[in-house]
This record gives sequence, C-alpha cells and structure tokens, in this order.
Amino acid sequence: MRKYRNIKALSVVITTIFFLACREKVTIPSGLSNDFENVQDLGVIENAQINEASGIVAGIKNKDSFWVHNDGGDKNRIFLTDKNGKGVKEFYLSGAINRDWEAIAIGNFSDGSFLYIGDIGDNNNQFGEYVIYRLPEPDVATNSPMTNTINGVERITYQYPDGARDAECLMIDHQTKDIYILTKREQKKRLYRLSFPQSYTAKMTAEFIEEVNFSEGSNQAFYITDGNISPDNQEIIIKNYLQIFHWRRQNNESVANTLKRTTQIVPYTFEPQGEGVCFANNFSGYYTISEESDNKNPVHLYYYKRK
Repeated sequence: MRKYRNIKALSVVITTIFFLACREKVTIPSGLSNDFENVQDLGVIENAQINEASGIVAGIKNKDSFWVHNDGGDKNRIFLTDKNGKGVKEFYLSGAINRDWEAIAIGNFSDGSFLYIGDIGDNNNQFGEYVIYRLPEPDVATNSPMTNTINGVERITYQYPDGARDAECLMIDHQTKDIYILTKREQKKRLYRLSFPQSYTAKMTAEFIEEVNFSEGSNQAFYITDGNISPDNQEIIIKNYLQIFHWRRQNNESVANTLKRTTQIVPYTFEPQGEGVCFANNFSGYYTISEESDNKNPVHLYYYKRK
C-alpha cells in the first residue's frame, strides 16, 4: 500500500544523516572492491503494471533478470524484467493473497532455486500474523506466455514473540537457509530469525535476535525498506529511504554479528519512494527500484557498478 507521501521532506535531513554514518575498512578475501560508482539510470521499466515496486531480487535460473513485485493491494503476481528494465511477463501465485507484500528473496537448494515473497508489511501494527510465500523459481524461456500461473506455492506463517511489527526487509542466509526479518520503523530496528527448516504447516514464532545500531531513529528517513545477501553469502546490503548500508562478512560470521559491526555507506541517489535493492548475481554491483512518484513519473531501474 502506498503510505508515505511526505518523502520530499526527507531531503532536509540528508546532510545530518550523512554525518551519522561511519565507514569501515574491511579486508576483502575475494578480491572484490568494497567501493561502488555513482548511479546509472538504466531507464524506465517497460512494464507499466510495475507501478509500486516494493521488492527486487536477481534471478538464479534466469540470468541477467530480476524478479519484482508491487506493494500491497496489487494482484497476487510477480514480474520478470531484464537488467535493462525490459520485459512484460507476469506470474500469478496460486492460492496467494497480496495483503501487503514488501520483500522478495531467493535461495538456492539441492532441488533448485526458490523465491520467497514476504507479506510482512503492517503499517498500523494490526495483523499479528504474517506470511512468507515460497515457490520454485520459474525457468522462463523467451517464448513463454506473457501471463503465467505458479502452482506448488508453500506458506510460512509466523508471528513475532513481542507483538505486531511492520517490516520490509527479508533476507536469506545462503549457507544456513535461515530467514532474517528486520523491522522498519522503530527507533532501534529489530532483527528476527526463522530458523531452517521452516514449517509449512504450523505457525512459527520468529526468534528475536537483536536491536541493530544503524539507521537509528523514528523519522521516516530512517525507515528500513529492503535488504539483500549476496549470492556468495559474503556481503549484505540494507536500505532506508536515503541510504544504503553495506557489510563484508568475515569467515563463518553470522548475519547478526555482521550487522553489529560498523557499516559502510555506499552510493545512493535519492528516489521518491525508493524501496527495493539487490546485488547483481555476477557481483558487478547492486540495483535499486522505486515506486511511481506522486507526479506519476514512471518507475526506473538504477545500477551502481562495483569499482
């Protein structure tokens, strides 16, 4: 659901927030740079149905492509777009409901890659029960139909141990297969875990892990809107409305311990209602996507190349 329409006011606090951020020099075992170039605008998303893009993740079966979904209130569908924002194919999740879809992630298993779609938004903290849909990633051929239905969708239903929460950040640790959820709007954001194997039959109670010490504040600028763990499990990015935070994981370091360390602020150019962020599958950089603006400007795909 479209929710915060005073986004322009956030620019007032950009300078203040910048000086709150710290940068940490980290040894890079893989040899990849921790530095990224400024934004490249890859153009308007071709599919006009993507008008409230709330989540994005790089495909595994579908190289150089991204899975995208709209915010709550849309149909129970996801979209496939290429690395230039082209493509109009959509996929309906059989039996699913888009109450308030806010995040999408992907994991690779012995029986293939699976998408996880988080119906985890709760603007008014009124629901108390949340769903993550798990489905096999379609292998999309160029001659596939424009509209498709995905069957075999599984439901992970969960609650928090301490009451209703609003969240837009869902991440999967590719080694442990644990699901991490970071809340959106508290003064100190709260990290929860759904340990693997998750149940598809019984309601789970997420484990509270810790309060994080970045993006601290209740101002709208500090709201967490998305996050992603790199395909090699070595990097984490998390986004609020004005910043993107980056960590390089140390050997066998848990997600929780990684997020305790000082973060690196990487380049980000302000997007009105900018929400989604993900790494490229080839480690070349990261991408962001936003909702349609108040002025009905179309959705763009943006890219930040690794130096």
